[in-house]
Amino acid sequence: MKPVNVYWYLYGVVAFALLLTLASLFLTINYIERQNDQEDFAYDLMELLKFARQECQHTQLNHECTEQFLLESGFEVSPSFYPYDAEQLEHWPTENTTLIVYSYEGGFQAQLANQPGWWIRDDEEHLSEAAENNDPLDMFITAALIASLLLLTIALFLYWPVRKLKQWLNQLQQATDALAQEDYSVRLSALNITPFSELAERFNRMATMIENSLKERRLLSGAMAHELRTPLSRARLALALLQKQVTDNNPQELINDLSRYIDELENVTDNSLQLVKLQNTEPQLTKIELGHWLEQKITLRRGQTTSIQWLSELAEITIHSDERLLTLIVDNLLNNAEQYATNQVTIRLVHDTKSVHLEIQDDGPGIPSALKEQALLPFSRLDDSRDRRSGGIGLGLALVNTACQRLGIKLEMNNDETGLCVRLTLQH
Repeated sequence: MKPVNVYWYLYGVVAFALLLTLASLFLTINYIERQNDQEDFAYDLMELLKFARQECQHTQLNHECTEQFLLESGFEVSPSFYPYDAEQLEHWPTENTTLIVYSYEGGFQAQLANQPGWWIRDDEEHLSEAAENNDPLDMFITAALIASLLLLTIALFLYWPVRKLKQWLNQLQQATDALAQEDYSVRLSALNITPFSELAERFNRMATMIENSLKERRLLSGAMAHELRTPLSRARLALALLQKQVTDNNPQELINDLSRYIDELENVTDNSLQLVKLQNTEPQLTKIELGHWLEQKITLRRGQTTSIQWLSELAEITIHSDERLLTLIVDNLLNNAEQYATNQVTIRLVHDTKSVHLEIQDDGPGIPSALKEQALLPFSRLDDSRDRRSGGIGLGLALVNTACQRLGIKLEMNNDETGLCVRLTLQH
């Protein structure tokens, strides 16, 4: 179901409630007016019968004087009962008998209990006036005009508070998107409406706690990496001295293993420092001729290896980006593609009206779909086809992912029939 705009939702609810209220109000008013008309009819008739007895000295309705008196007062006497929509409504006691009132078209008709053969009802002129006063169309038009005026008033009064609330909700949406992009400096402005004020306060407190936690973690990571450099340098020096004194008690194989371990520790340290710096560095945008820039990197790699065939489909595209971060991204992806490819690596560069797409594809084993997100985490370990035994330490794709986030580049990894295809989507 398509989401409903909050303004129209609130307005619709209020409008529906208002229309129901107006309908109930008009029905109630109509009922009360009908009851009042019935009382007026009975009261007037009883008063006229009282005066008729005094004037005519007679109590029979079919008496000429009584009938004429009632006719002049807007009533008529008839021996016929009009059953159209006739419903017995009320009994009204008089001095000598009881007046029984029935409905009659738009008015009323009555009978005296002691004269069951004769009926008194509103005359045609009175009924016509009553019908005009109670015309359903006029009532509907009046109700429609009142409802339209009230709905317009409600719309005007609702517009500004709902507009303010919607702006705040848009700000909340932008803030959550910023958090998803790892921008933890975002904060919500205060809205003095409960519970939104509490929500803004809690959101800001959460963002502050996350930001402080990340700062502490980055400081700790940087400090640890820096502190590792000194013992590593000493270990490297001690190893160099040991290599000059190779004996039977110090076999060359063990020394080579130690050298490899120190190389790995230095690699971890350097990449950890690079990751921490990357998370705290603002991009510096410059103009880059992307097609020519990529061709230079591919040409260099063609000259360095003969085991892998490098294929390129490059368009001439100019972008504005941070060349240092872009170099880190592309070099790591090219290293991965070269490392895991069987025979061939293909680089494609295409563009459309809004975006630039760079694809780097190798014909290696690929990455299982269930492990794609894990592959982007620092020091992640995948299956046997792409793990640390092949030479990596699990920081290459983590560096790529962090740099892509800093530059606003969309990173996608997909397996196809030929291997892994990494797709970068950049803005012009």
